[in-house]
Amino acid sequence: MSVNVTKSSLAALASATSANGTARNGTSFASNTADPGAISVLCTSTITTSLVAATFKLQSSLDNSTWYDISGATATTATGTASPVTTRLVLSAPISAHAALFFRVVATLAGAATDPADVTSATYQYVPFGYLWTQANP
Repeated sequence: MSVNVTKSSLAALASATSANGTARNGTSFASNTADPGAISVLCTSTITTSLVAATFKLQSSLDNSTWYDISGATATTATGTASPVTTRLVLSAPISAHAALFFRVVATLAGAATDPADVTSATYQYVPFGYLWTQANP
């Protein structure tokens, strides 16, 4: 028996570059929008510059102002090779992220001077609140 669970997505970070070491903060996401344990972030980087890598991390906040890194929710991509290297990865928000009211992804390019061709982007993928339980258990 298969269960077709409704999923939604929301742009977190539009595809863009940033200066070496400059963090790009994703759009704030209200954690009560999704079922606990049902939030992931689809992260993509395309890096051309040798020695540059992208780091993605998840953060949570109680007030949408002060942000805290979520332990274990960080990933670093492959570095560029003078030819474009595209990396796609998924970061999963732990259930504990729902203890805070807000959630976001942060992307940073670092390692050398970045090029306009070095870009990151991210999309929130989630099951809307109340859908996971009601659709899995009719």
